[in-house]
Amino acid sequence: MTNQEALSIIGQSVKSLVASGVIDTEFDLQPDTVLLGTGAVLDSIGIITLLSDVEEKVSDASGQELYLVLGDIHDFNEDKQNLTAATLAGYIEKITA
Repeated sequence: MTNQEALSIIGQSVKSLVASGVIDTEFDLQPDTVLLGTGAVLDSIGIITLLSDVEEKVSDASGQELYLVLGDIHDFNEDKQNLTAATLAGYIEKITA
């Protein structure tokens, strides 16, 4: 899965969570959108729900059963304080390669 495909899936998940009311405020997902950390657009329930939804969509799209584990994402992102959409997409690209 490419980085762009992963970003697209993250964006689809954001839109579906806004539509379902899990995320209260709609936002335009950009690669530098902070998902977790200082200035994050999501609360704790929002990020966990987003990761779960993205995990399901990526598994379906790739045909692989995979899991988005915060500890593993942190290790992938260890030189940065925040988790951005671009970093999450990069992690997804790496684990689906």
